[in-house]
Amino acid sequence: MVVYAVHFALLLCNGHWLISADGGFKKNDFSYIWVSGNLAASSDPGRIFDNAAFSAAQLALAAPDDGSPFIPYFVYPPTFLVFTYPLGLMPYLTAFAVWMVATLFLYQAAVCAIIARPVAVILVLTPLSVVFNLELGQNGFLTAGLIGLTLAFTECRPWLSGIFLGLLSYKPQFGILFPFVLLASRNWRALVSATATSVALGATAAIAFGGQGWLAFIYSLVGPRNEGLGEIPGWQPPLVSIFAFLQSAGAGAHISWAVQLAAATIVTVMVCAIWTKPIPHSLKAAALCIGSVLVTPYVLGYDLCVLSIAVAFLIKDALLRGFLPGERAVILMCWAGLILLIAPLIPIIICVVLLLLAARRIAAYRKLHPHRRAPAAAHSCGDLRNQLS
Repeated sequence: MVVYAVHFALLLCNGHWLISADGGFKKNDFSYIWVSGNLAASSDPGRIFDNAAFSAAQLALAAPDDGSPFIPYFVYPPTFLVFTYPLGLMPYLTAFAVWMVATLFLYQAAVCAIIARPVAVILVLTPLSVVFNLELGQNGFLTAGLIGLTLAFTECRPWLSGIFLGLLSYKPQFGILFPFVLLASRNWRALVSATATSVALGATAAIAFGGQGWLAFIYSLVGPRNEGLGEIPGWQPPLVSIFAFLQSAGAGAHISWAVQLAAATIVTVMVCAIWTKPIPHSLKAAALCIGSVLVTPYVLGYDLCVLSIAVAFLIKDALLRGFLPGERAVILMCWAGLILLIAPLIPIIICVVLLLLAARRIAAYRKLHPHRRAPAAAHSCGDLRNQLS
């Protein structure tokens, strides 16, 4: 933590974070977020979906000598504007602070809902993905927090769980698995709640900011970016997915897509099978978190906070039922990998290892209790209330 603090202090002093050497704003990912909110709060929110206007607004915000790459057009679904709209009403630096504090609080609230121990709240701040979010002003905390709260309340409060899942529709690539597992587990209340929240959020965005936003988003999915994922002039995101690894290794787009889709299918079937079995919810939740990262081709370093949520669920189950031989050492090595992230392949390896740990714990549970049903939802609710009290 001290190293991270020194890192940001040096960046700020040298004009490489938030404020450039000449006193202007340093262009980063948050400038994209703030500009979208600022235009959404203006008298003409339609400019968000005008590529030239959106790009010009970002350039006008940045320092004159700031040549940092940026995303020249709005690529999120319009529902994201519901989150960014309030930020556009604030001065830039104030909005940055509010965004980081609010989303970080949500991330840590999710961890507390899973395993309410002070050391857990501290440990989830150590992965390098946390630094990426704070340095770029990104939304990884928001994504991880919504996924964590969705899963923490899936059994206890399915209607509330569905609301959190519906809010995750702002970043749909991380919600791909959820409808499948909710159907597989027949959790109709969470599914209906998530669907209603998503529809309400989408309709609100269309009414408030214009229906053309949805057309622009659909075009971004099927348009020229689709084949290479990120081939935006002047901006190449450091993807850490299976697709991205194959691309960096020299594989063609068609091969990379084929392998990514095959892996996503295997993971989807595996996770759905886990959710149909009478096993502890923590293990189901951990598998779903890990699977959410593996199935999408579009995952970046700051999105890996989701893996901290997965580890929290695994450790929760281990504290209740005991650690298996060698499990602590493997989790520690995975945590070290999340802190270092020295190679694009590391996140994929960590996901596979964590998924194997979850599978091992599932096999051990079923071996000890071959005819026993999973803990009832009421028991899980009681455990959660005890943690939060």
